[in-house]
Amino acid sequence: MKRNVTTYSSLGLLAVVIILFFFKPVLLNEPSKIDKIYFPGDVVKVVAHRGSHAVHPENSLSAIKESIKNNIDIIEVDLRLTKDSVFVLMHDEKIDRTTTGKGLLKDYDFENLNDFKLLFNNVATSEQIPTLSQALELVGNKTIINLDLKFNDLRSIKKLVRKISETGSEKNIILSIRDIDLIPKIYAYNPEINIMPVVTKKRDIRKVLEYDFINIIQVYHRPYSKSIRKQIAEKNLKVWVNALKKYDRIQERTQSGFRDLLAVKKVHYIQTDYPEDLLKELQKLGLHP
Repeated sequence: MKRNVTTYSSLGLLAVVIILFFFKPVLLNEPSKIDKIYFPGDVVKVVAHRGSHAVHPENSLSAIKESIKNNIDIIEVDLRLTKDSVFVLMHDEKIDRTTTGKGLLKDYDFENLNDFKLLFNNVATSEQIPTLSQALELVGNKTIINLDLKFNDLRSIKKLVRKISETGSEKNIILSIRDIDLIPKIYAYNPEINIMPVVTKKRDIRKVLEYDFINIIQVYHRPYSKSIRKQIAEKNLKVWVNALKKYDRIQERTQSGFRDLLAVKKVHYIQTDYPEDLLKELQKLGLHP
């Protein structure tokens, strides 16, 4: 009899261990964990990665329109230069994956790019590669556009800043910059443009903290030290993280990815491939109006 009791106890303990193992994501997602980080009045803003490209071609005008229609806070697009120095929306160096054309974008004049159509799910659409001018005109004052630069030479950046200044779009743009040594120079060109350093190392975060004109910083989603968190809070910097890949994939599988990310550390902006889903989740949690 004692052996049976012992066997049942062991089986019961094993069952508990199995349940805890498989339901660990759920436990991590308890609202109480998020409530310890966020407080009433806190707002987390949604960033649409390459626009709402679940239903439209990425980096397209239609993807931008979709995000605007769905009240997404910020639209991220990728920026490159054509052979004749026209700023266009394109993520890859080559146009093969996203258009009906082939080859390097930098080898084409803009006029020749008009021969190609954007792809959606590998099917040609009626859309062409859009210019930055078209995107800025479409966005207007309706929302914020984040420009993820696929170039880091100062000459091209200076040309971009000049264009932004000419269109009066400073207040509607967040400029992602990975070379933090360029930041003071860009700021000097036009101090009205909102510059967002993209940093991964602690020493770079500390260097960014020395700039008094920076109010937003993009960091990895993983936790960082208490001292770094304190310095960021003291500077009143807004924190931008990506749900891309890891947390978006978790969201696809278990519907818990966004909550997992929110429980890592306090953030103010989340970029995702599923902006509409994130917006609904944040509204459920009281973190977005």
